[in-house]
Amino acid sequence: MNGVPTPDDVVAEFRARFLYSGNASAVSRQLKLKERTGREIAVRLEEDPSFAEERRKLRESALERHVAMRLRVAEVASERFENDLPETAPSADGVPVVIIDKRADYGRLVLDAEKNAHNLARFDAERSGAMPAQGTVTINVSPTPEATERLAEEAAGKPGD
Repeated sequence: MNGVPTPDDVVAEFRARFLYSGNASAVSRQLKLKERTGREIAVRLEEDPSFAEERRKLRESALERHVAMRLRVAEVASERFENDLPETAPSADGVPVVIIDKRADYGRLVLDAEKNAHNLARFDAERSGAMPAQGTVTINVSPTPEATERLAEEAAGKPGD
């Protein structure tokens, strides 16, 4: 590393913020560091096994909290979906009261939460090795026209220029 070393207290603050955000550029701006300095600190942190373990634990607990929140939201949405709309009576001023039926939105919310929970469970199973990853990746490599010509010449036994 060139230049003046970054003070330990600044590195500690960078670590704390980077742990949650994962965004070295944003943390650098927040701490008024040069972006390059922030990226260098981030690289060192990502190579540190204790930091990697902290991020893994944070992600794991965040996912658990997220799943719990989604389940609570799905339960509330499900209750609202099943309830009847209230009876409407004109207001005290005689103006009619309009109720917008959001039950279809609540139903979609419940279905989306269920789909997300299934996707998360599959992702975690694939990541832990309990289930093989699904799908394939195909990479097609094609030579440039110049390389194709050179390969043809080499196959014919004629060296190129």
